[in-house]
Amino acid sequence: MLFFFLLLASLIGIKSSNSCKMLRMKESPISSPEEELLSHKRLKLEKIFIDELLNENRRLREILQLKQRSPYSFRRVAKIVRMEPVGWPTTILIDAGEVELIREGMTVLDKNGSLVGRVIRVEKNTSLVMTLLHPESKISGLIQRTREVGILLGGHPGILQLKYLPRESEVERGDVMLTSGLSTLYPKGLPVGKVLKVGGVNSSLFLEIAVNPAVSFPKLEEVLIIQ
Repeated sequence: MLFFFLLLASLIGIKSSNSCKMLRMKESPISSPEEELLSHKRLKLEKIFIDELLNENRRLREILQLKQRSPYSFRRVAKIVRMEPVGWPTTILIDAGEVELIREGMTVLDKNGSLVGRVIRVEKNTSLVMTLLHPESKISGLIQRTREVGILLGGHPGILQLKYLPRESEVERGDVMLTSGLSTLYPKGLPVGKVLKVGGVNSSLFLEIAVNPAVSFPKLEEVLIIQ
C-alpha cells in the first residue's frame, strides 16, 4: 500500500511540474523581430562597455607596474580630456590640476615611461600639457649608443628634428634617443624616440636627422605626471 501511495505522489508531482512548465510557456510572450534586434544590440553594447573597462584596467595595471619600478616621484595618473590637433597633438588637456597638486613644469610620461611633454598651465581640475610635437618644444637629447647630445625640436607632425649633430657623427637609423639631463626641463634618461632618418646637406656643418617619438600619440589615453 505504501508503495502505491509513493507511486501516486510521484505521478502527481510529474504532472504538476509539466503543468507549471506549460503555464510558464503560455505566459511567456513571444518576442517580436524588433525586440530580438533590440536585445541583440543591447548585448553588443554591453560587451563593448565591458571590453573598454577591461582595457582600461589593463592600462592602469601597466602604469602601476611602471610606478613601482621607476626612480621618479609620481604625482598623479591623469586621463586625457582633449587633444589638439587629434592624432599628433601639440597640446593635451588632462583631468588633473591644482586640487591634485599639479604644478607648471612637471614632466608628463606615457604608460611605458616615454616622454610626452610638460605641464605649461594649471587650472583647478585640469592642466594643459605641451607635447614634444609643439613648435616651441626644445629638448636636450642624448643618443644612447654614441653618447652625443643634440637638440630635439617639435613643429613637424609626427616626427622630431635632431639639430646640431656634426657631420662626423656616427648616428644611425634605429638609435635610441633619451633626455640628456643637461637642462632643467626634464630629468635624465627618459625615452624620447628612435632615429628615423639620417641625412646631410653639402653646405651644412650638421646632419639633418628625423626622430620618431617613442610615444604613440594616436593611442594615448592616460598619462603620468612626475615631479
